[in-house]
Amino acid sequence: MKSPKYNFYVYYNRNCLMELNLINILYMFFRLAPFIIVSYFTLQSIFNQDLKGVMYLIGLLIASFVTYLVGSILPTSEPNPLNAPSKYSIAKCSQLTLGNGGPISKLPLSQTVFGYTLAYLSYFIGVNNLQTQNIATFVIFPLVIIADMFWSSSNLCSTPKYLLTALIIGGIMGVLWAMMVDAFGIPNLAYFSGISNKDVCSQPSKSLYRCRAVNGAKKPI
Repeated sequence: MKSPKYNFYVYYNRNCLMELNLINILYMFFRLAPFIIVSYFTLQSIFNQDLKGVMYLIGLLIASFVTYLVGSILPTSEPNPLNAPSKYSIAKCSQLTLGNGGPISKLPLSQTVFGYTLAYLSYFIGVNNLQTQNIATFVIFPLVIIADMFWSSSNLCSTPKYLLTALIIGGIMGVLWAMMVDAFGIPNLAYFSGISNKDVCSQPSKSLYRCRAVNGAKKPI
């Protein structure tokens, strides 16, 4: 006998095949946004051969673990019988997850990733007075957070209370971890350290100069 999860996926694949349109493209983007953000910081750290992405990732793992622990002690949210999730919405919510066909945490980890990342970057932006250079950060992240909350709530993937709880945990952990990284006093560990490429010193290279006599001078100048 097939499991209920299997039947949900069969129902989704047969009756709800995704077409390549703007709505579905936006859906895939918002669902993959946490993975895209984490991959970006990780790959940037690898290509630049620094530890900024490593420090970011360590803090994110701690924040995700804390979110999981808090979610484990919270009761499972029971949907309203008059507004119960359909097979289609259940398949959409469990289509892109880290667990075995379902979420690994009662609290949505996507909001933890968004909240942690925004708080972590905002701390260093504020400390170094780089707000005007990073306006896009304060515009894009809130839009992504609101869109993810709206999508998760409308599809009954999670409740607004649990979404907000995960966001707050991520934000608190992001600020605390940023303060700890900043306390190390090593600019290479922090994003937006206030040091640009123009401020970096480089070792002078050897140069060859040609001298010539000026105005009848005995020695070349």
